Amino acid sequence: MGISDIIKNAIQITGHHPFLFVGSGISKRYLNTEKWDELLKVFCTEFSGNDFQYNIYANEVDAKDYYGMQPAIANLLEKDYSRAVLSKEKYNSFRTAHKQELLNNVSALKIAISQHLANPVLPENNPELDLLKKLAKRSISGIITTNYDTLLETLFPNFDTYVGQEELLFSDITGIGEIYKIHGSVTDAKTLVLTSYDYEVFERKASYLIAKLLTIFLEYPIIFLGYSLNDRNIRNIFSTISDCLSQDKLDKLKDRLIFVEYSSVESISEFLMHFDNDNNVRMHQISTSNFSKIYEAILENKSKYSPSVLRYLRKDIYELANSSKPTERIVATGFENLDDISQADQFILGVGVAKNGHVIKAEQLYEDLVFDNQHFNPDLVVEEYLPELLKNNSGGLPMYKYLKDYQGQTFERVQNNILKYTDIDKFLNEQLRKQKSTYHKTYGNLSVSRVIELEGSDYAYRKLIFLTEDEMNCSELLKYLQTLLKNNSPKLLHGNPELKRLIRMYDLLRYK
Repeated sequence: MGISDIIKNAIQITGHHPFLFVGSGISKRYLNTEKWDELLKVFCTEFSGNDFQYNIYANEVDAKDYYGMQPAIANLLEKDYSRAVLSKEKYNSFRTAHKQELLNNVSALKIAISQHLANPVLPENNPELDLLKKLAKRSISGIITTNYDTLLETLFPNFDTYVGQEELLFSDITGIGEIYKIHGSVTDAKTLVLTSYDYEVFERKASYLIAKLLTIFLEYPIIFLGYSLNDRNIRNIFSTISDCLSQDKLDKLKDRLIFVEYSSVESISEFLMHFDNDNNVRMHQISTSNFSKIYEAILENKSKYSPSVLRYLRKDIYELANSSKPTERIVATGFENLDDISQADQFILGVGVAKNGHVIKAEQLYEDLVFDNQHFNPDLVVEEYLPELLKNNSGGLPMYKYLKDYQGQTFERVQNNILKYTDIDKFLNEQLRKQKSTYHKTYGNLSVSRVIELEGSDYAYRKLIFLTEDEMNCSELLKYLQTLLKNNSPKLLHGNPELKRLIRMYDLLRYK
């Protein structure tokens, strides 16, 4: 599988666009900010005037400290830095500017780090960064980050940002179009998780956060960017998750966890993370120096509506459902107008009620098979849509794409179609089978590309139904169907039983 296939597969499995889990490597890449040890060295030298102060601290701490060497060093640095700020003349202006914070016992080191990392300046004419910005529109669900800086808020201005565990706990989060800064932000110095003491407090209070992260990990693809596979933050999170889930459940996470690591040598592999409880977590590992490939692969899969719009929609409906009083905060709209709504506008969606309870047309299932663009819930398709739509589509409908992710029992009408169409020859009546035999006698061994060559792209679908299973290459067939419908619009599906038959064949071969 290539990069694009891995990401697309993760989206298909979950039915959601990915969450990005972003580490310091991304800030280093685009802002040239210091790594954690480099950042601590800056302030070690600044307050002491000694280029070796960091090394002095490093010799005093245990390299195997539970929370890692850097938090242990930060513990020592924070005490000495605060003492210097509160007593030395060179910090007079700093004390004046931050008097109230210091009087409220906000760490002088955290204030200084927040100042140091504030107001990021994005590089100009960076194609890779331009691609990353585009993800916000319709290609990612949300972001989790341990970074302090405001790079992500700058790149995704329409996303809501939540800082620290308390804000996550006491806010009405939606899980769509949001940034979770779990280790704090430079916008509020006291929230920074920096020292080993901070990590201890963070861990004690992490039950809600872990529950939230677990929900996200179970529902969404997760793409890790800017971390090392040995990063303690990542290992601690997965260690807690491994304690919460059985190995069977952990195995199901594999195809939705994608770890992107910087490397001059590009490769795709599988990575195993093992824990003391004998559980392990498997994930896809992509090593590359070119992150554009990752962003382009994510951009290939777009939602119909922007995350920010869906976030406001979810919030308003939730609030409306839980309120007993009328509100002036909402305006009426329909799905077709969602992207035209200003962020400042608040709205409620007008949802129409369809006869027999279903609100989709059969052509939408066909279109979804070709473009994978409808993002239907498989359970809803199998339990609600198919039984109703099959009443008026006796020739059958695409169904195997949805059945592969469905765990429940199928309705009789759906089951009958499964039994009826067991191989692609079952889609042909007696007359078409005779035509198939004649076609093969005339042209011998065939393929998708050969039929297109013989019949022309616009009409090849009429003869592609004559291919055998061995001749019908799914990748080639999908590429042809996508090109055909793009050139002629999906309206070509209407009143076109031959094209629909071919798509149902593809559905069976690809997904059964």
